[in-house]
This record gives sequence, structure tokens and C-alpha cells, in this order.
Amino acid sequence: MSIFSINDNSNYNSILSQAKANKESKENSKISFANAFLKQNASKLNEIQNANSQTLARSEILSNNNALSN
Repeated sequence: MSIFSINDNSNYNSILSQAKANKESKENSKISFANAFLKQNASKLNEIQNANSQTLARSEILSNNNALSN
């Protein structure tokens, strides 16, 4: 085996390792973005649910007041 083939193999393995690391980094970035997006949507959904609960409570109070008035 010549020095050149050893060097070529080393360079190949280095490039392969770098490509693998880059791919993992991109995948991790996508996962991080997706997680942030899901957390934001969950937070918005929680706000909507709270607003709906308050609206429902107000509606029930008004309904009870109307029933008492009649």
C-alpha cells in the first residue's frame, strides 16, 4: 500500500465524517424549529381555550340572569 492510497483513504473518511456531521446538524436544526413551532402553537391554543372558557362562563351568567329575570 502506498502513502498516497493511505492519504486518499484518510481524506475520504474525513470528508465522510464531515458530511455526516453536517447532515445531523441540519436534521437537528429542523427538529429544533419544529419543536419551537409546536410550542408556539400549543401556547396559542391554550390562549384560545382560556378565552373560550371565559366566554362560556359569561354566557352562562347572562343566561342565568335572564332566567331569573323571567
